[in-house]
Amino acid sequence: MLDIIIKVSLIMAVLFAFALPGFLLAKTKLVRPESLASISNVLLCFAQPLMLIEAFAIDPIAPTKATLLNFLWVLLFSFAALFLTFLAAKLVFLYKRRVKDGRDESRKKRDVLVFVGTFSNCGFVGLPFVDMFTEGDTEAMMYVTVFNVAFNVLVWTLGAYLITQDRRQISLKKAVLNPSTLGALVGFLLFLVPEINIFNMEPVKELQKIVTYAGGMTAPLSMLVVGVRMAELSPKQLFGDKDIYIAAFVRLVLSMALTYLLILPFKLTGLFGSAPYVLLTPVIAMAMPPAASVVAFAEKMDGDKTTAAAAYATGTLLSVFTLPFAMLLLSL
Repeated sequence: MLDIIIKVSLIMAVLFAFALPGFLLAKTKLVRPESLASISNVLLCFAQPLMLIEAFAIDPIAPTKATLLNFLWVLLFSFAALFLTFLAAKLVFLYKRRVKDGRDESRKKRDVLVFVGTFSNCGFVGLPFVDMFTEGDTEAMMYVTVFNVAFNVLVWTLGAYLITQDRRQISLKKAVLNPSTLGALVGFLLFLVPEINIFNMEPVKELQKIVTYAGGMTAPLSMLVVGVRMAELSPKQLFGDKDIYIAAFVRLVLSMALTYLLILPFKLTGLFGSAPYVLLTPVIAMAMPPAASVVAFAEKMDGDKTTAAAAYATGTLLSVFTLPFAMLLLSL
């Protein structure tokens, strides 16, 4: 029991070790907030897609009918968990509705808080966390990649609408053609057709370094962004808004608890006894800190930028304390 708490605490310490340089570089003006758009593009368009390819392409499990069925189950659990958390977050933040002269003045902030509660950082933090926690378990990494597919579909549709309340912002094209989803699809193709998977061929094994080195950039760069974001905000913005703590509770505790209750009947029946990560992956992914997308969406779609940045940074910081206990619960 204590071993799990120590292990997860050390993993989070490793991840936050990369946030400190970002914080210091921003405070000394060596890295400016406006440069985060470029760093985020490197993350989104290069590092994370190759990490997703790595999950499927290097030493994968066999592409059997049972494996493909497990992928489908993970996808269904992931969509169900995200929708369930979205409904819970909407209910939690009903108190933020304040209508004046027929106009909802608190909508922007409320919608950012609901977004934070609903969507986890299952990619930038979730993938490296699972990689370290499972010591590179291929099956676990493949399942969390499947979760990322569900996440990307919903964040570009439900998430975009949530921030803007504009149906024109719902983009099925972006849900399918964004770099992360494309990376997962390329990896899945290499998994299904091992004959074309150059990253898993013994004679050219050195090519694995392309995806392992590039994918390995995901954790350092994502936490660097967290550090820079934290440096932008005053202590009052980071720690003085009770609404952000409520959003962090929904994101870090309630979402994981709801997902755990969702998979609990299957766990009790032992249905996935031979593949436990089918059930565990959605719970772990939903226990992650807020999605970095909330900051990008708020900036690009005229959302509440201050709340988005503060909730993202504060929620990520608080996850250092919640994740060890979340993983302890899953081990019981």
